Amino acid sequence: MSETEKALHSYRVNVSSGNFSGILNAYLEPALEKDMPFRGSHNWSCNWYNLWQKADFNCEAIIKLSYEGRILGLVKFGLYPYPFHGNSPEYLEILNIECISRSKRQINPVGFWLLWYSIKVGLDYCEVESDETLVQLDSLENAIPYYRDKVKMEGLIWKHIAPGEEGYAFRFTKEKAKQFCSRIEREYGMPIPFN
Repeated sequence: MSETEKALHSYRVNVSSGNFSGILNAYLEPALEKDMPFRGSHNWSCNWYNLWQKADFNCEAIIKLSYEGRILGLVKFGLYPYPFHGNSPEYLEILNIECISRSKRQINPVGFWLLWYSIKVGLDYCEVESDETLVQLDSLENAIPYYRDKVKMEGLIWKHIAPGEEGYAFRFTKEKAKQFCSRIEREYGMPIPFN
């Protein structure tokens, strides 16, 4: 996101572990090309390196969540339509999001924090009314319960995502996006910006 990349923040966020009763710190920050795992590499099913190569960093970004130097989740999002009309994008689309499996990571939440970060960027950059769509994403069928029941996004329609792959479209209005961010901040604590 060359126009906004310098404005992307890094945060220290609270996470928890089943093995430790206190608060632990993870880090949300813009990812670098060297952070991108290849498809089939340990713990990852998405070809993040290929996504990096195809990203339009004028309007897209990839963010990582790491704990003790290990990347546990990545999210790619974009602000659209690009080029921005009237200096403001209309919505944020979450293009790809992946966390390593719960059985292979020692902390939680990962997905919630990646979504929180993406949504905060949408709230910062997109000028929409409270009942208009701010964030949208297309979910694979096996992730529908996560977005519907845990994230509490509004389901829209079934749609064709890729050849042979059906999914479901979800959205957050601006108001619901704010409520999600507030819920995560109340439950896990306020993220602390860092450089």
